[in-house]
Amino acid sequence: MHETPINTESVIINQQSFGLFVAVTGILSITLLLWRLFLDPSGSTVELIDFFDIGICAVFFWDFLRKLFTAKSKLKYLVTWGPIDLLASVPAIWFASSPIIHTLKWPHVFRIVQGIRAIKAIRAILLAVHSNKRSTIVVLGFLIAEIAVIGSCFSVLHFESQDPTANITNAADVLWWSIVTMSTVGYGDYYPVTVGGRFTAALLMFCGIGLFAMLAGVFADTLRSATIDIAKKTKK
Repeated sequence: MHETPINTESVIINQQSFGLFVAVTGILSITLLLWRLFLDPSGSTVELIDFFDIGICAVFFWDFLRKLFTAKSKLKYLVTWGPIDLLASVPAIWFASSPIIHTLKWPHVFRIVQGIRAIKAIRAILLAVHSNKRSTIVVLGFLIAEIAVIGSCFSVLHFESQDPTANITNAADVLWWSIVTMSTVGYGDYYPVTVGGRFTAALLMFCGIGLFAMLAGVFADTLRSATIDIAKKTKK
């Protein structure tokens, strides 16, 4: 009985691709946290940033677990980059609400968190220099989706807040609306009423259609490649 050899090159490529995704996510995180410093803590925009930060931290925590389980020396990872990766996965809202952190002066701790995430992003970029075309397309697709959702949420929340008849009034509403719109489901429970909000919605719909079309193409190409490989092995 022959065991199927593990394609180490493919594993490395996938790790590099995910590393690139984490890197750009880290840059987005730093940008959002810097913007948060200049906003009213009680505003809807800060609430929306905190929602996105929790999602970003989930990506960071998954990256921490992935690196921990795939590390050749788990002890070495835990005493080198492990603590930095783990701290980067702690939501900023926890630092803002923790009484212990407030006694240590919240803005200073906030800058430390930004620095940690910047180090994580730079490191991930350095580890993701090379990747294959298929993985790059998938990663870029998810990055575009990520940027489109974040940008559209802030844009629609800004436009709709200027209209008293709008039904998208808070961070939770606009986040749900963006997911429903990008997936082209369109429940209709929340919808923009301003010109700017509708224009943003149209752009988000096109991004969603393009993303799903790209994923379908990549999936079809993967099946085609697998079929060709099976046919070659059968002939041999």
